[in-house]
Amino acid sequence: MFDRKHYVPILKGRMGEYGALETITLETRNALTPLIEIPPIPLDWEEEQPDKTIDEHLAKVAVNFEKAIGPYHRFFVDLLWILESERMEDGSLPVNYVFNTARDLGLLAVPVINLVRGDDFLGGVREIIQEDERGVALRIQREDFEEFDDLERAMLEALSKVSALPEETDLILDLRSILAPRQFDVDSLVELIQSTPRITDWRTFTLSGTAFPENLSGLPPSDSTLLERTEWRLYRALRSRRRELKRMPTFGDYTISHPEAPEVDYRIMRPSASIRYTTDESWLILKGRNLRSNGFGQFYQVCRDLRARPEYSGRGFSWGDRKISDCADERNGTGNLTTWRKVGTSHHLVFAVGQIASLYGS
Repeated sequence: MFDRKHYVPILKGRMGEYGALETITLETRNALTPLIEIPPIPLDWEEEQPDKTIDEHLAKVAVNFEKAIGPYHRFFVDLLWILESERMEDGSLPVNYVFNTARDLGLLAVPVINLVRGDDFLGGVREIIQEDERGVALRIQREDFEEFDDLERAMLEALSKVSALPEETDLILDLRSILAPRQFDVDSLVELIQSTPRITDWRTFTLSGTAFPENLSGLPPSDSTLLERTEWRLYRALRSRRRELKRMPTFGDYTISHPEAPEVDYRIMRPSASIRYTTDESWLILKGRNLRSNGFGQFYQVCRDLRARPEYSGRGFSWGDRKISDCADERNGTGNLTTWRKVGTSHHLVFAVGQIASLYGS
């Protein structure tokens, strides 16, 4: 259970995000409940087929949960990127495998459903809820308000199929990408929240979304760029209108990622040496040049550039900030792309928790 003073980061279930969760303090951990999306099975681009079986893909998921979160904190798990037709080698559903292995490790995982899941998947979730008795999270999108003639009925039917009640359900209203032309203004957001069915009945209520771009390819190399954190601006504006709302939502975002799970062909991918760094109003993107041509050594200068800026929070702010400072001093290696996703996500988690605490005066 949590209220509006909490934080729900949506993470992509990759090693950089897991690693960032490992770095946060107990105080920060207590202030957030992550939603972890299991990523899609990677493609073998040469063979044009999945690179792994579903069993191989999910083999270490529960162990990653354990290392990143531990046995004392609730978290949400969403398999939306796993095809519903997938079956484990023994014929079982992937969602049951994930939760069975998490249960064996004593973890407090909560399954996530949506309004388009099939009966097989929902039947598997029903078994999980009956076994764990932790309820469910229902994730809806703004499109659902238009696509369902009776949204409340659709929501209650989905919950009926997993044998859950609204008071046992964490509702997540996910705006996903709010980049133009899909931007929201606060008036539209107030209207959307007010039209959310049974708004006061849900166990928790979270509003999530992000303005982070799908990739950084359009940004200039060897330069810095500020990208507005529109979701945070909207949330603050929403709080100023809270007296119009039946319920103020908890803040959620996608940290330093876009909502879509990109299909990356690493044969042609040309990543740059870049750092995604969260500030009060924006993401500060410091971008070097092509890593394949110019190497990871660029990160030393990128880190020096960041540390010299007024937006830098200081070496002691987070694990990510310490890594930036150490890299600026060339105290250790630069790591790889996973390292820098871990750096940016680590900083963001601590920063967002602090912003929410400041917003609510605690």
